[in-house]
Amino acid sequence: MLGVTTNISDIVGDRMDVSFRMGIKQILHSVGNISYKSLGEIANFSCENWDQKSVFDDTFPYIEIGSIDTTTGVINDINHIPVKEAPSRAKRIVRKNDILISTTRPNRGAICLYEADTISIASTGFSIIREIDSSVLRDYLFIVLRLPFSLEQMIRRSSGGNYPAIIESELMKILIPIPSMKEQQKVVDIYIQAQVERTRRHQTAKQQLESIDDYLLDVLHVDKNQATLCSNGYVKNISTILGNRLDVSFYRNRFELISKKYSNFPLSSVAHIDPSISFRGYDVNTPISFIPMECIDEIYGEIHVIKSTTILQSKGYTKFEEGDLLWAKITPCMQNGKSAIVKNLENAIGCGSTEFFVLRPRNNNVLIDYIYLLLRHHEVLKAAQSSFGGSAGQQRVSSQYLKSIIIPIPDYSIQKDIVAKIYNMKSQAKQLQKEGDKLLEEAKQKIEKLIFE
Repeated sequence: MLGVTTNISDIVGDRMDVSFRMGIKQILHSVGNISYKSLGEIANFSCENWDQKSVFDDTFPYIEIGSIDTTTGVINDINHIPVKEAPSRAKRIVRKNDILISTTRPNRGAICLYEADTISIASTGFSIIREIDSSVLRDYLFIVLRLPFSLEQMIRRSSGGNYPAIIESELMKILIPIPSMKEQQKVVDIYIQAQVERTRRHQTAKQQLESIDDYLLDVLHVDKNQATLCSNGYVKNISTILGNRLDVSFYRNRFELISKKYSNFPLSSVAHIDPSISFRGYDVNTPISFIPMECIDEIYGEIHVIKSTTILQSKGYTKFEEGDLLWAKITPCMQNGKSAIVKNLENAIGCGSTEFFVLRPRNNNVLIDYIYLLLRHHEVLKAAQSSFGGSAGQQRVSSQYLKSIIIPIPDYSIQKDIVAKIYNMKSQAKQLQKEGDKLLEEAKQKIEKLIFE
């Protein structure tokens, strides 16, 4: 039988289950003789809440848990939401230098230091540290809270199944090592230096990815300075609109991939769009791949996770085959770049979100990778967004619009060269990002070693 010996004074008011006590004992052992205090002893949590009426006039800046980059603790995006549409969870007032800690799935490390001068509103899924004891540097506390040592404590003090959460009273019991001010500053310096280097590499990677669009237009001899059509009207030859829609939105703000060097064709003439796919002939229990929208990475246009299902469970989903291109039709997935070529499918077939278009070349003279790269060009996505139809929040690109997109078709060998060049650019960008992330991870390990050894 497992057991653990502890002083009764240490467990009064705390959990008494063996697994928890053993975990805490291991944590205390790792601390050793280092000076430490509980988070509640060195920090006060803010109770300042927003009444959802005052402070803001029209919109308010809203920080959600998903806005926090779990690798860096940086806020990636603050949404501005109409006050009248404020979610019930939009309650926590955030001020400059507050430390936000996600209490839902705390092991993910969605913890940030808010550095803006203006007030924001955060979800009630955060606890907010505002006042900190003078013996602890604020930046040091932020860094230590994101270390595995602290996250492990948070998850041990959490409750719940798939989405464990920690309450504030348990968060206050997290142990924080407190070295000298000199050592705390050294920790901060190590972390900031790694963060700066990571940011530099990520910025270079971003520039590399953004340069793909210009390269594509240059190599295909497409005019990158096309005039935008007036939003209130347009002029078109009657021959170009026969059989098509006549509404302004279908034609305005279009960015045409018309080459001055190569032959140009409507997408529908070189690719099947939503080709007929049948799973007849397969046993209903045949395992196949399942790809929902969230499994596609929008930055690189790749499938990062492939799930599994069966033929029997594929009813009602979009069907596709090995090598097909999935292209999101709905907002905001389409303009965010949710598109990818499906590879390594189980039994070479799969199904997924009904919000995908499926594309496949009509003949062997066109590479699906080439089409994929053209349809990820930000100007193409921006123009497609202007064509949206449907109700607000459920707007989609029509198949008619997709079919009408003009693309240049150079020789197959040129397509291959273009694809190889761009894939190499993407690979270089990935490598830069990996290097940056590795530097930050190594800094965290160096910090833990500095604190605990």
